[in-house]
Amino acid sequence: MYRLNESHNPSSVSALAKKFNVRLPTAIGILDNLQAKGLVIKKPWKIPELSKKGMTMAETIMHQHRIIELYLNATLGLSSETACAEASKIDYLLDGEVIEKMCKALNRPSQCLHGNPIRHKDH
Repeated sequence: MYRLNESHNPSSVSALAKKFNVRLPTAIGILDNLQAKGLVIKKPWKIPELSKKGMTMAETIMHQHRIIELYLNATLGLSSETACAEASKIDYLLDGEVIEKMCKALNRPSQCLHGNPIRHKDH
């Protein structure tokens, strides 16, 4: 949802289900669970949105993902596709201190490998 919002293309529940190749009831169930956790705001007949808490979490994960993929590309020479795929496996697991050290080693980049912005929180 964050990436779709970032591209100014928010999606309906049915579009999300199609994008993630799940049935509509599955997508509704996932969104209900995210809403119960305070991460999503879902209203009947409206496009679901990230809550403030959900947006904060998504921004943190996207920052971590983009730093990890850049780091894997710059230090290990992985292709952008491989670096992105590998970053997706760990972007929500690494400690913020590790990400910050990677970020500093990369001189606090402003864009990821795909040209998307990297928003840094001031430390």
